[in-house]
Amino acid sequence: MFSPAEKKALNQIDELMHTYCSDCILKTYIRKNQGKTDAHHFCINKCSVGQEIKQLGNELQ
Repeated sequence: MFSPAEKKALNQIDELMHTYCSDCILKTYIRKNQGKTDAHHFCINKCSVGQEIKQLGNELQ
């Protein structure tokens, strides 16, 4: 099962994704014009929200 810290990280990730990522026009635009891989790389490497999600995900490992 998940520890309280892991549950908190998962909740933060869910909240960030729901608030910022689900309707992100940059991600949609890049995905449409350059493909899923480039959109994914943009989110992880250049988007401040994506970088925060990545950091929270690293706490789960």
